[in-house]
Amino acid sequence: MPLRVTSYGAAGTVTGSAHLIEIDDARVLVDLGMFQGTPELESWNREPLGFDARSLDAVIITHGHLDHCGRLPLILQQGFRGPIYATTASRDVVRLILVDSARVQAEDFRRQRVRAGSDLPAPPPMYTEQDVYETLDQIQTVRMDEPFLIKGVRVCFGPAGHILGSAFIQFTGRDVSFIAGGDLGHWGPHVVPDPAMPPRTDVLMVETTYGGQFHPHMSQAVDQMVGLIHETTRAGGNLLIPTFALERTQDVLHQLRIAYDKKRLPQGTKVFLDSPLGIRFTQLYRRYPEQLSNSVKKYIKQGESPFSWGDVHYTISSQESREIQEHSHGAVIMAGSGMANAGRIINHLKENLQRPESAVAFVGFQAEGTLGRQLVDGAEVVLIDGQEFRVRAKIVEIDGFSAHADQAGIVRWVAAAGKPEVLLVHGEEEAPIAIQTDLRDNHGINGTISQRTETYSF
Repeated sequence: MPLRVTSYGAAGTVTGSAHLIEIDDARVLVDLGMFQGTPELESWNREPLGFDARSLDAVIITHGHLDHCGRLPLILQQGFRGPIYATTASRDVVRLILVDSARVQAEDFRRQRVRAGSDLPAPPPMYTEQDVYETLDQIQTVRMDEPFLIKGVRVCFGPAGHILGSAFIQFTGRDVSFIAGGDLGHWGPHVVPDPAMPPRTDVLMVETTYGGQFHPHMSQAVDQMVGLIHETTRAGGNLLIPTFALERTQDVLHQLRIAYDKKRLPQGTKVFLDSPLGIRFTQLYRRYPEQLSNSVKKYIKQGESPFSWGDVHYTISSQESREIQEHSHGAVIMAGSGMANAGRIINHLKENLQRPESAVAFVGFQAEGTLGRQLVDGAEVVLIDGQEFRVRAKIVEIDGFSAHADQAGIVRWVAAAGKPEVLLVHGEEEAPIAIQTDLRDNHGINGTISQRTETYSF
């Protein structure tokens, strides 16, 4: 068969992306992300990879989110010495993500040792910062839309519109063409431009994260958020926004900057970005103005920040983070993690979750097993660091900020590629079924829902 695809992650789940592509004589791994969510999912990070890393001709990274690059150092531990291809911006994103991941793992290991006692075993970090730097040394950067060869197979990156540097990957073999979609962005006024439409292809692999769901326009999301800020300010509370450090943070800050310029925010509203990693990513975005949307470029050309104004405070140190808690009302607090399962948002939830005058706004997907998922599913009591907290704050989902395409966007993008055979990945439960049904009934396109470790031949 000229093409074989095996998913070792992001099949039946939205994390752990890892897809082995065998096309003609080339064996290429697309992404190697970390599993996140339930303890069972996270335990898969320590399982064998499922393939021989030494047999790979190359690795390609579609973008720098942890669930797409978080296990990358493991293939070097398994003997891989080939090239890792990524866009220049993705390389910089991957560097920040993996260094942070290594540090978090080291700190978690230290805490577990303290809790369990030094004589009891604790799982060691999967990799160290040194492992990360050795991995980064193997990354070769490629330009968007400029083809290159892997063992005679033509490969080209196309703009996916998901986050800074994100791409879908086009493979052209002797007798078959294939597109690995990565994560597909949401059309609208985000900080990165819309996804490019794919060329016609024989086979296409696409995410289904938001299958069965349709996002409102960004303007509706902004209206909802501004309304929440006014509501919590009047009530004497705070608005917490658990945010992903990459893309969602910048989208929210940029839209709040626009709202501030239009005098839509309550006077004196203080916005805290309490995420050291989010701050570093926000600074990184400004290094790539040519890859940003026209709205963001406008501020940069005027010599202004698209992500801050006088009432925005970037908090780096732990002491600065603790001082935010002195603001009992009128504050917008953005902190990681985006699924509220770790990071500084935990302390802010402890302070505000039991206050009916406060609110928590989730602006991204909440995976199964996370605290964020429990809250959006309506949990009345949640456990945080072993302590029960009654949920009295208002819990709100704001979908318009999503960096993932909704069902309409996914189906429109797939249909632009002609009538390819489609492999559906990166979706939970009913999501891939919804996309599969839409493609079949409305476009006559056949889709197969990928199962983990199953190989599909085309």
